[in-house]
Amino acid sequence: MNLTDNSLSARSSGKNLDRHWMILVGLTLLSAVIAEGAEPSLLITLVISSVIVIKARMIIVHFMELKGASPYIYYLITAYFYVFSILAILVWLFPEPLASLTTIR
Repeated sequence: MNLTDNSLSARSSGKNLDRHWMILVGLTLLSAVIAEGAEPSLLITLVISSVIVIKARMIIVHFMELKGASPYIYYLITAYFYVFSILAILVWLFPEPLASLTTIR
């Protein structure tokens, strides 16, 4: 591989990161528009939670480059976003029981 191949590879990699960055910005704007304009519902919670997971996966793989890191780190970070998205859905589905679990008596 010569210097030209390296610069070509770096350029295509940079364009790929630019594309992912624009997708992340678009998903963030979509989430903001939905959060500001929609009435709260289970569907909206599912959509926002899904967008969070998609964005997290993109950041983990393309920007943090954890796919090549230790599997424990990769799966732990990935699980974090899935768990908190699931918790957001559970809070929507079961607000009273969860609130009673966190209330000091």
